[in-house]
Amino acid sequence: MRISTQNRGQETVMYRNGSVYSPADPFATAVLVQGDRVVWVGEEAGADSLTDNKVTTVDLDGLVLVPGFVARGGGDAPAEDETRALVSAGYTACIVGEGDEKPAFHSFAEDFGHDLPAGVEVRRASDTKFSHSEAGLLVEASLEDQGWIDVIREELRAGTAVGLVPAEKSTQEDPIINPWAWATQGLRLLSDETGLPTRATFTAQTRGLRRLFRVGGPLGGQIVPDANADFVGWRAEALMVQTADSRIAAWSTDPRARTPLLPELAGEKYPQAEIARIGTLEYGL
Repeated sequence: MRISTQNRGQETVMYRNGSVYSPADPFATAVLVQGDRVVWVGEEAGADSLTDNKVTTVDLDGLVLVPGFVARGGGDAPAEDETRALVSAGYTACIVGEGDEKPAFHSFAEDFGHDLPAGVEVRRASDTKFSHSEAGLLVEASLEDQGWIDVIREELRAGTAVGLVPAEKSTQEDPIINPWAWATQGLRLLSDETGLPTRATFTAQTRGLRRLFRVGGPLGGQIVPDANADFVGWRAEALMVQTADSRIAAWSTDPRARTPLLPELAGEKYPQAEIARIGTLEYGL
């Protein structure tokens, strides 16, 4: 595994010439980061006005930037080599804790964990009951078991805050699951059963988990000004809004809806991570 790491410190860096999944601007192509914070999100004209000889420029070359995914770790925070393997697969944090241990959120930018707040229910998707917990629901699921799709769909309909994490630990010995595999399966493209739009599964794997563990405050899991710098750049063949309804499977952003785009998902050819920014660290993957 070849991965380069650079500590940007308090350096001001403009990531541009890509696509940015951000509620701040659905047409954003650039992100300005200073230290461990996002300070600006916007389009190329704005990037030009903010770039001078004091700003380092990183050409994204068409990558799509999205908030980091969350993996399943073991009982403790992963060792350095495990962290690097997970980052290279597109994960910027993991859930630790095994057996009866209470799950904790571990960001690769921090030396401490965030405990799961009281009241948040934890269960595997094989348990198909619906709780509608006011505090939220952490779903631990196996990719092979599609029960999690129905659980998340019904809980979201009820207004429950939901996070999705693999039930099994990701290891270097076994191939690490590409995080986009979950959203692809959630679409149920080859089934008559109702699935989930890509955005719903993606959010449960990123911002949803940070909301449950109260990581990053109200901006956690988003690429917006004042949020933590925590994102990954993916190489994708096409971007769109993709639903689980084959009649209206995908469309481009409607300016009135202001819906940002995610990679098109189909089959087993998933987007590949090429760059990551976690706090002050930048990874070339």
